[in-house]
Amino acid sequence: MTPLVVMFAWVLWHDLSVYRAAELMPLAGPTYQVTSYDTNAECEAEQRAALVKEELPRVGPMTERLSDGIKVWDPDRQHYTTFRYLRWPAGAGPARFR
Repeated sequence: MTPLVVMFAWVLWHDLSVYRAAELMPLAGPTYQVTSYDTNAECEAEQRAALVKEELPRVGPMTERLSDGIKVWDPDRQHYTTFRYLRWPAGAGPARFR
């Protein structure tokens, strides 16, 4: 009997979406950028690095931290943009963002 080798690849989904706050209605997006990694640990490390890099230029009173990214409000707080990063096994696809 031949041993079975199972390999999994992981992908990091970068979602960029714009919403109208009053209706929680998407105005633009989602726009995805996908990068694949050999291991979950490698993907998780890249996720952490991407979150830090995304947040640095946007730090301030209009920025909220999310569990998987950040939300940036426009000055009148009628619209916001989300910058999110999720790790998934290859082929699983991203979850619906809100």
